[in-house]
Amino acid sequence: PPAPRLASTSSTVTGGAAAGGGYFDLPPPVDSSSSTYALKPIPSPPPPPADPSTDSAREPKRMRTGGGSTSSSSSSSSSLDGGRTRSSVVEAAPPAAQASAGASGPAVPVVVVDTQEAGIRLVHALLACAEAVQQENFTAAEALVKQIPMLASSQGGAMRKVAAYFGEALARRVYRFRPAPDSSLLDAAFADLLHAHFYESCPYLKFAHFTANQAILEAFAGCRRVHVVDFGIKQGMQWPALLQALALRPGGPPSFRLTGVGPPQPDETDALQQVGWKLAQFAHTIRVDFQYRGLVAATLADLEPFMLQPDGEDTDDEPEVIAVNSVFELHRLLAQPGALEKVLGTVRAVRPRIVTVVEQEANHNSGSFLDRFTESLHYYSTMFDSLEGAGSGNSAAEASPAPAGTDQV
Repeated sequence: PPAPRLASTSSTVTGGAAAGGGYFDLPPPVDSSSSTYALKPIPSPPPPPADPSTDSAREPKRMRTGGGSTSSSSSSSSSLDGGRTRSSVVEAAPPAAQASAGASGPAVPVVVVDTQEAGIRLVHALLACAEAVQQENFTAAEALVKQIPMLASSQGGAMRKVAAYFGEALARRVYRFRPAPDSSLLDAAFADLLHAHFYESCPYLKFAHFTANQAILEAFAGCRRVHVVDFGIKQGMQWPALLQALALRPGGPPSFRLTGVGPPQPDETDALQQVGWKLAQFAHTIRVDFQYRGLVAATLADLEPFMLQPDGEDTDDEPEVIAVNSVFELHRLLAQPGALEKVLGTVRAVRPRIVTVVEQEANHNSGSFLDRFTESLHYYSTMFDSLEGAGSGNSAAEASPAPAGTDQV
């Protein structure tokens, strides 16, 4: 049952599950020097007449909760329930112990928080705040966004990180704060390091690369001249496995040409050339005829079909077989009107034998604000849970910047 309200207090603490989420008052401080410090037991109603021989069997048991072996005072209570008497005794700690504790400072209230209940309340607060933002009820949204950090602090691991990112995104909506993106905060070297951590800590990219490489390998079966166009080469982690599989192919490896597309670097370094050198050294080690070209493009819509063709005319009787590969790149074109149609036209113009596309199955760009928020929250919660469960995922999740979807929430 809820605790009765006590008189004369100057501070309150928030109750957890037992207090029903409300407030209860603290009792006044006890003066240990007073002669009335000893607690007096509350008299119990007289028990019904009984056989004296059975009194010892009905004697209530004493429950000791104090840490000491002796006690100077105790309190007891009893109630009648169906003709039976229930009583309990709680013995207080010795006055000397409490006096020494009181001398060091006032007693600090301890609030026990149920992390599971707090997690449910955290999710409800995030969704309720997003709904208030959608309805432009910024007064309610501001009250909710202030509760999110407090609820998130009771959580740990992935949920705490995701709640912090999405709470910050909601706060920017509520307070209408949209800072301009600063690319200098995340330089190319640090971005490459984060990508390498992500690649090693979770299986998503590895599985995507494996399935795409298997499809390309089957499409290149029996071909002597092959060409792969990678719309997002990054560090080129996908292609050593394919090169090694082609080197072990019966009849010898084909002539392999790779065109890697990447964005311009903020520090104006030629990161694509460095990737090409590493892949060329690996191809030379496994004896594969390898050619590489890097194309710098701010967006895939800037590509033209002639950029993906060979430098000179084909003199060999056997034509070059082309494969186009895109891993988590095409969804970036949805924000640019007509960009996706132009890229697909460029792909059709080079007449590839196979096109491998890897994209996330998430609906972050359609529906109402609340629908996009809910979908993004579920997606990134699952992603961060998998990072926490991996062996080296903790460092990657700890160092990673805000998810890409939260800046558009």
